[in-house]
Amino acid sequence: MTMQMDYFGKENASMLKWLSYPLSMTAPRPPAIPAPELTEFMSIKETGSNVQYLKCYNHTGTHLDTAAHVLEEGIGITEFRPEELVYERVRVLDLSGIEDDTVIDKEYLVPYLENGDSGEALIIRFGVENIRKEEPERFSQHCPGFCPEAAGYIHEKMPNLRMIGTDVPSIACIAHLNTTMEAHHEFFNRANTEKFLIIEEMKLYTGLTNIRRLVVSPWLVEGMNSGPCVIWADVEEDCK
Repeated sequence: MTMQMDYFGKENASMLKWLSYPLSMTAPRPPAIPAPELTEFMSIKETGSNVQYLKCYNHTGTHLDTAAHVLEEGIGITEFRPEELVYERVRVLDLSGIEDDTVIDKEYLVPYLENGDSGEALIIRFGVENIRKEEPERFSQHCPGFCPEAAGYIHEKMPNLRMIGTDVPSIACIAHLNTTMEAHHEFFNRANTEKFLIIEEMKLYTGLTNIRRLVVSPWLVEGMNSGPCVIWADVEEDCK
Protein backbone atom coordinates (compact mmCIF):
# COMPACT_ATOMS: atom_id res chain seq x y z
CA MET A 1 0.00 0.00 0.00
CA THR A 2 1.41 3.35 -1.05
CA MET A 3 1.81 5.96 1.64
CA GLN A 4 0.74 9.47 0.74
CA MET A 5 -0.15 12.77 2.35
CA ASP A 6 -3.77 12.72 3.49
CA TYR A 7 -6.27 15.57 3.67
CA PHE A 8 -4.82 16.78 6.97
CA GLY A 9 -1.23 16.79 5.73
CA LYS A 10 -0.24 13.59 7.53
CA GLU A 11 1.59 10.73 5.85
CA ASN A 12 -0.79 7.81 6.19
CA ALA A 13 -2.83 5.37 4.13
CA SER A 14 -6.25 6.86 4.81
CA MET A 15 -9.14 8.45 3.01
CA LEU A 16 -12.22 10.59 3.63
CA LYS A 17 -15.58 8.81 3.86
CA TRP A 18 -19.15 9.97 4.34
CA LEU A 19 -20.68 8.55 7.53
CA SER A 20 -24.09 10.09 6.85
CA TYR A 21 -26.88 9.36 4.40
CA PRO A 22 -28.13 11.95 1.90
CA LEU A 23 -31.48 13.35 2.98
CA SER A 24 -34.06 11.36 1.00
CA MET A 25 -37.79 11.74 0.45
CA THR A 26 -38.25 7.96 0.43
CA ALA A 27 -35.87 6.76 3.16
CA PRO A 28 -37.32 4.92 6.18
CA ARG A 29 -38.11 6.98 9.26
CA PRO A 30 -39.62 6.51 12.75
CA PRO A 31 -43.39 5.88 12.63
CA ALA A 32 -44.32 9.30 14.07
CA ILE A 33 -42.17 11.31 11.61
CA PRO A 34 -43.76 12.35 8.28
CA ALA A 35 -41.74 12.10 5.08
CA PRO A 36 -39.83 15.17 3.90
CA GLU A 37 -41.06 16.99 0.81
CA LEU A 38 -39.02 18.62 -1.96
CA THR A 39 -40.99 20.66 -4.50
CA GLU A 40 -40.19 23.08 -7.28
CA PHE A 41 -40.81 26.77 -6.52
CA MET A 42 -39.11 28.46 -9.48
CA SER A 43 -37.65 27.10 -12.71
CA ILE A 44 -34.94 28.18 -15.12
CA LYS A 45 -37.54 28.33 -17.88
CA GLU A 46 -39.83 30.66 -15.93
CA THR A 47 -37.46 32.82 -13.86
CA GLY A 48 -33.91 32.03 -14.98
CA SER A 49 -33.01 29.87 -11.98
CA ASN A 50 -34.13 26.73 -10.17
CA VAL A 51 -35.42 27.26 -6.61
CA GLN A 52 -36.84 24.43 -4.52
CA TYR A 53 -38.91 24.27 -1.34
CA LEU A 54 -37.89 21.72 1.31
CA LYS A 55 -40.19 20.66 4.14
CA CYS A 56 -38.48 18.42 6.67
CA TYR A 57 -39.00 17.39 10.28
CA ASN A 58 -35.78 17.65 12.23
CA HIS A 59 -35.62 13.94 13.16
CA THR A 60 -35.19 12.79 9.57
CA GLY A 61 -32.33 10.69 8.20
CA THR A 62 -28.87 11.15 9.69
CA HIS A 63 -29.46 13.71 12.42
CA LEU A 64 -28.08 14.94 15.72
CA ASP A 65 -29.77 15.58 19.05
CA THR A 66 -28.62 18.29 21.39
CA ALA A 67 -29.63 18.44 25.05
CA ALA A 68 -32.51 20.78 24.17
CA HIS A 69 -34.21 17.82 22.49
CA VAL A 70 -35.15 16.34 25.89
CA LEU A 71 -34.06 18.88 28.55
CA GLU A 72 -35.90 22.16 29.15
CA GLU A 73 -32.64 24.00 29.93
CA GLY A 74 -30.54 22.17 27.36
CA ILE A 75 -28.50 23.95 24.72
CA GLY A 76 -29.26 23.95 20.99
CA ILE A 77 -27.27 23.52 17.80
CA THR A 78 -26.14 27.11 17.31
CA GLU A 79 -24.42 27.18 20.72
CA PHE A 80 -21.68 24.81 19.52
CA ARG A 81 -18.41 26.20 18.18
CA PRO A 82 -16.89 24.55 15.08
CA GLU A 83 -14.02 22.97 17.03
CA GLU A 84 -16.55 21.32 19.37
CA LEU A 85 -17.83 19.30 16.41
CA VAL A 86 -14.45 17.72 15.58
CA TYR A 87 -13.46 14.43 17.25
CA GLU A 88 -10.01 12.84 17.08
CA ARG A 89 -10.20 10.07 19.70
CA VAL A 90 -12.97 7.89 18.26
CA ARG A 91 -13.84 4.42 19.54
CA VAL A 92 -15.84 2.10 17.27
CA LEU A 93 -17.80 -0.89 18.62
CA ASP A 94 -19.34 -3.40 16.23
CA LEU A 95 -22.46 -5.03 17.72
CA SER A 96 -23.81 -6.33 14.41
CA GLY A 97 -25.94 -9.46 14.52
CA ILE A 98 -27.99 -8.49 17.57
CA GLU A 99 -31.66 -9.48 17.30
CA ASP A 100 -34.48 -7.08 16.51
CA ASP A 101 -36.03 -5.08 19.37
CA THR A 102 -33.10 -5.85 21.69
CA VAL A 103 -32.62 -3.44 24.59
CA ILE A 104 -28.87 -2.98 25.02
CA ASP A 105 -27.89 -3.06 28.67
CA LYS A 106 -24.57 -2.96 30.49
CA GLU A 107 -23.77 -6.62 29.82
CA TYR A 108 -23.51 -6.05 26.07
CA LEU A 109 -20.89 -3.34 26.65
CA VAL A 110 -18.69 -4.79 29.40
CA PRO A 111 -16.53 -6.89 26.99
CA TYR A 112 -15.56 -3.69 25.12
CA LEU A 113 -15.41 -1.04 27.85
CA GLU A 114 -14.57 -2.91 31.04
CA ASN A 115 -11.07 -1.38 31.19
CA GLY A 116 -12.23 2.13 30.36
CA ASP A 117 -11.49 4.30 27.35
CA SER A 118 -10.16 7.84 26.86
CA GLY A 119 -12.17 8.43 23.68
CA GLU A 120 -14.19 11.58 23.11
CA ALA A 121 -16.55 9.94 20.60
CA LEU A 122 -18.14 6.49 20.62
CA ILE A 123 -19.55 4.98 17.41
CA ILE A 124 -21.70 1.86 17.81
CA ARG A 125 -22.49 -0.12 14.68
CA PHE A 126 -25.38 -2.59 14.59
CA GLY A 127 -24.87 -3.45 10.92
CA VAL A 128 -28.33 -2.41 9.73
CA GLU A 129 -27.33 -0.72 6.45
CA ASN A 130 -28.86 -3.47 4.28
CA ILE A 131 -31.98 -3.63 6.43
CA ARG A 132 -32.44 0.11 6.00
CA LYS A 133 -32.38 -0.36 2.22
CA GLU A 134 -34.28 -3.63 1.83
CA GLU A 135 -36.62 -3.77 4.87
CA PRO A 136 -37.49 -0.15 5.73
CA GLU A 137 -40.36 -0.95 8.11
CA ARG A 138 -38.15 -3.35 10.07
CA PHE A 139 -35.42 -0.71 10.21
CA SER A 140 -37.71 2.07 11.42
CA GLN A 141 -39.57 0.03 14.04
CA HIS A 142 -37.48 -2.91 15.21
CA CYS A 143 -33.84 -1.87 15.56
CA PRO A 144 -32.02 -2.31 18.89
CA GLY A 145 -31.65 0.59 21.33
CA PHE A 146 -30.15 1.46 24.70
CA CYS A 147 -31.58 1.43 28.19
CA PRO A 148 -30.71 4.28 30.61
CA GLU A 149 -28.37 2.04 32.61
CA ALA A 150 -26.29 1.35 29.49
CA ALA A 151 -25.92 5.10 28.93
CA GLY A 152 -24.74 5.54 32.51
CA TYR A 153 -22.22 2.73 32.14
CA ILE A 154 -20.81 4.23 28.94
CA HIS A 155 -20.23 7.56 30.67
CA GLU A 156 -18.66 5.80 33.66
CA LYS A 157 -16.13 4.05 31.41
CA MET A 158 -15.62 6.97 28.99
CA PRO A 159 -15.40 10.13 31.15
CA ASN A 160 -14.15 12.26 28.23
CA LEU A 161 -17.07 11.37 25.98
CA ARG A 162 -18.59 14.26 23.97
CA MET A 163 -20.55 12.34 21.36
CA ILE A 164 -22.22 9.00 20.79
CA GLY A 165 -23.34 7.92 17.33
CA THR A 166 -25.10 4.86 15.98
CA ASP A 167 -26.59 3.53 12.74
CA VAL A 168 -30.08 2.86 14.14
CA PRO A 169 -32.85 5.50 13.84
CA SER A 170 -32.91 6.23 17.58
CA ILE A 171 -30.63 5.74 20.56
CA ALA A 172 -33.76 4.38 22.24
CA CYS A 173 -35.37 1.10 21.20
CA ILE A 174 -38.50 2.06 19.24
CA ALA A 175 -40.31 -1.14 20.29
CA HIS A 176 -39.68 -0.32 23.98
CA LEU A 177 -39.85 3.48 24.11
CA ASN A 178 -41.57 3.44 27.49
CA THR A 179 -38.40 2.04 29.10
CA THR A 180 -35.65 3.28 26.79
CA MET A 181 -36.51 6.89 25.86
CA GLU A 182 -34.89 7.94 29.14
CA ALA A 183 -31.55 6.84 27.69
CA HIS A 184 -31.47 10.25 25.97
CA HIS A 185 -31.73 12.00 29.34
CA GLU A 186 -29.05 9.77 30.85
CA PHE A 187 -26.60 10.45 28.03
CA PHE A 188 -27.02 14.21 28.39
CA ASN A 189 -27.29 14.39 32.20
CA ARG A 190 -24.27 12.17 32.88
CA ALA A 191 -21.95 13.87 30.39
CA ASN A 192 -19.09 15.98 31.74
CA THR A 193 -19.89 18.66 29.18
CA GLU A 194 -23.10 20.39 28.10
CA LYS A 195 -21.71 20.26 24.55
CA PHE A 196 -22.71 16.60 24.18
CA LEU A 197 -24.26 15.17 21.01
CA ILE A 198 -26.28 12.09 20.15
CA ILE A 199 -26.15 11.19 16.45
CA GLU A 200 -28.67 8.75 15.01
CA GLU A 201 -28.96 6.88 11.69
CA MET A 202 -25.31 7.15 10.68
CA LYS A 203 -24.00 5.30 7.64
CA LEU A 204 -21.52 2.87 9.17
CA TYR A 205 -19.60 0.53 6.91
CA THR A 206 -18.48 -3.05 7.41
CA GLY A 207 -14.87 -2.97 8.55
CA LEU A 208 -15.06 0.52 10.03
CA THR A 209 -12.54 0.22 12.85
CA ASN A 210 -10.04 3.06 12.85
CA ILE A 211 -11.26 6.65 12.55
CA ARG A 212 -8.47 9.21 12.80
CA ARG A 213 -10.76 12.24 12.79
CA LEU A 214 -14.53 12.71 12.57
CA VAL A 215 -16.31 15.97 11.71
CA VAL A 216 -20.00 16.75 12.23
CA SER A 217 -21.57 19.54 10.15
CA PRO A 218 -25.11 20.38 11.34
CA TRP A 219 -27.77 22.53 9.79
CA LEU A 220 -27.38 25.84 11.65
CA VAL A 221 -30.93 26.99 12.36
CA GLU A 222 -31.75 29.41 15.16
CA GLY A 223 -33.95 27.77 17.77
CA MET A 224 -33.60 24.21 16.43
CA ASN A 225 -32.78 21.61 19.10
CA SER A 226 -32.01 18.75 16.71
CA GLY A 227 -31.60 18.40 12.98
CA PRO A 228 -30.08 16.72 9.95
CA CYS A 229 -26.31 16.76 9.69
CA VAL A 230 -23.48 15.75 7.41
CA ILE A 231 -20.68 13.61 8.86
CA TRP A 232 -17.35 12.75 7.32
CA ALA A 233 -14.29 11.04 8.70
CA ASP A 234 -10.67 10.27 7.93
CA VAL A 235 -10.58 6.44 7.98
CA GLU A 236 -8.28 3.62 7.00
CA GLU A 237 -8.32 2.78 3.30
CA ASP A 238 -9.59 -0.77 3.78
CA CYS A 239 -12.94 0.56 5.03
CA LYS A 240 -15.49 -0.48 2.38
